[in-house]
Amino acid sequence: MLDQRVAGSEAPSSRAHRTDGARAAVARPGATQLLEFADRLRDALLRSWLDPMVRRGMLGMAFVAAGSVSPAFLPSGAFAAGASPVITTLHLQWLDSGVGRVITTVLMAVGMALLVDAWLRMRPVHGRRPPSLAWLLWSLPILLAPPLFSRDAYSYAAQGEIVSRGLDPYVLTPFSIPGPFSDQVDPMWSQTPAPYGPLALQVQHLVVAVAPENAYASAVLMRVPTLAAVALLAYALPRLAERYGSSGRHALWLGVLNPLVIMHFVGGAHGDAVMVALVVLALLLASRGQFLVAAATVAAASAYKQTAVLALVGVVGMAVQAGDLAPGVRHKVLALLRHGLSLGAVFVATFWAITAFSGLGFGWVPNLSVPVTLRSLLAPSTFVGSAVEWFMRLGGMPSGWVEVPVPVAQTIGLGVGLVAMAWVGWRLVVRNPVLATAGVLLILCISGPVLHPWYLLWGGVVLAATRLSERWVRGIVVVTLFFVTYGVVDATVSNGTWALGVSAALWMIARLRTHRRRALEQEPVAVAVAP
Repeated sequence: MLDQRVAGSEAPSSRAHRTDGARAAVARPGATQLLEFADRLRDALLRSWLDPMVRRGMLGMAFVAAGSVSPAFLPSGAFAAGASPVITTLHLQWLDSGVGRVITTVLMAVGMALLVDAWLRMRPVHGRRPPSLAWLLWSLPILLAPPLFSRDAYSYAAQGEIVSRGLDPYVLTPFSIPGPFSDQVDPMWSQTPAPYGPLALQVQHLVVAVAPENAYASAVLMRVPTLAAVALLAYALPRLAERYGSSGRHALWLGVLNPLVIMHFVGGAHGDAVMVALVVLALLLASRGQFLVAAATVAAASAYKQTAVLALVGVVGMAVQAGDLAPGVRHKVLALLRHGLSLGAVFVATFWAITAFSGLGFGWVPNLSVPVTLRSLLAPSTFVGSAVEWFMRLGGMPSGWVEVPVPVAQTIGLGVGLVAMAWVGWRLVVRNPVLATAGVLLILCISGPVLHPWYLLWGGVVLAATRLSERWVRGIVVVTLFFVTYGVVDATVSNGTWALGVSAALWMIARLRTHRRRALEQEPVAVAVAP
């Protein structure tokens, strides 16, 4: 009996001990994983910091951050007396003078040149691995800088403020809310409604809620979602490349560490970064057989920016690849229709649910023409039409005739683009879905009536996950340097010191020639082979 009583008295304690032990065993894995992640993050940051090219890029971006305190990037009137407590407290009004503009322009141009130089030297040849967190260290110096190389983030802040007031951003414009949010928007967009998807506007609303009644801080905080998007790209893009037999480290170098990504996705805080990151994630999910989730992810990307709908091409192509496709055009068409309809239904249902949850509706549909109101000479069709228009004006043609070339050229460009997208999609959708997605996105970008440098990243980032020949890689490098140079020169023109921008452009061209000569001297390196 005594033994039984002792055993009985100890039972609750033993059960409690076992319960506590079980709880600790359950809790321990999560804590262990968190600690392991922190250790890996610390080690990755240290390895990245120890790379001299990473430090060179950070120095360059620090120069860019210092050079951003200029009229080229700050809101209009920022240097007026009492307009900015920081400028007033630090007595930086002199930066608005001729000397100040020259100094900030030199810092910005030299900084971008250093970043480009570091990127070119970091190319993964002869076993070199670009540090995985180089993009983060390059981004740190500009996180608190004003929006760079574009003023779109100021428009994002105004649109978020409109939503926060319970108003319709698809009907009202920034001009409708007089005050600091409206004042900092580029006059070109101050009287245009929002053309973006409902998810983008709700994210902008959320960012503005973090810094209520502070227009400038809201614009700067637009970098938070874009920085998260670049982090997602750094995770998903190399893995997508490796699943299709390409080099993950080369995809990281070409598609994430690319100066245009740092310059426009992080520096400019463009919402396109979120769209591209979700597209790459959708392709990665589809490559793992998660087609329904991938279609829903494409819907989320399209709810951010409508261009992402074209990524359904890649998801459908991967679904067809995963099945037993019999030879013949008929079987291919039937398979594409079957998967296209089922995944398209998931896409539509998800997009509709996001729109309903946002409470903003489909007012963006008539606003899709808003970006087209800008005449972008970077767009091939618009450039050709504008050149014809100029010659007609020079020849004294009637004004009614002079107005015809640009819209006609733009219409022809879109028509050619649609045909090219259909051809690329048909030829590559099953054979190489990732390349098909990159192709249709790039064709839309090039054939459209408006082209901004960050538009090229829609398909350019996805293209980095495909098997590329050395010639293609050199072409991407040339395009990157051209648009980096364009951004630098455009900013220097805004500061009234365009000659410095031209000098920076010449330096970058010389740097490219040196890089190409060094590449030719090296032994051929297969960039498309997975590590």
